Amino acid sequence: MKTKHKILFGIAILMALVSWIIAIYYWGKLPNIIPVHFGISGQPDNWETKSLFYVFLIPFLQVLMQACFIFLYYKPQYSDMPTTMWLMTLDKKHRDHAFSLIRVMLIGTSLWIGALFTYLTYGMNTAALSQSSGLMPWLMGALVGGMLIWLIIWSIKVYRATKLAISAFNKVSK
Repeated sequence: MKTKHKILFGIAILMALVSWIIAIYYWGKLPNIIPVHFGISGQPDNWETKSLFYVFLIPFLQVLMQACFIFLYYKPQYSDMPTTMWLMTLDKKHRDHAFSLIRVMLIGTSLWIGALFTYLTYGMNTAALSQSSGLMPWLMGALVGGMLIWLIIWSIKVYRATKLAISAFNKVSK
């Protein structure tokens, strides 16, 4: 793994750790009824009894997703990108280029997920204590929109690299 990639994954893992710290810090302070869902306006619209499940679900999922991103970094052929398994049959140069693009896409996505989930953990806990009125819709929109834009741009880049590799393979095999 490249040093830059290690640093970026480290930041994503640090965000997951911050989510756990937030959840643990607020656990004893939370009331018996906590918000578990927020509407498009950012206001809580579903409440449940405080439990380990609801308080620690987001940090748990965040760690699980980071583990999946790290696994896919080392095994990009298992990512859900079109033709990634087929790329394994191509020459090393084309395959490695496509895989390096997939790895960058995974790292960026892990950072977007980390920021989103850390904010959700914080927002859920502060809303439960009425320290805020909920989530900021503009921030949620920016996080989700930024992640979608990131995924679209990098999916196109991976698609183009894969298409190039396939056409190079077809020319050689004729």
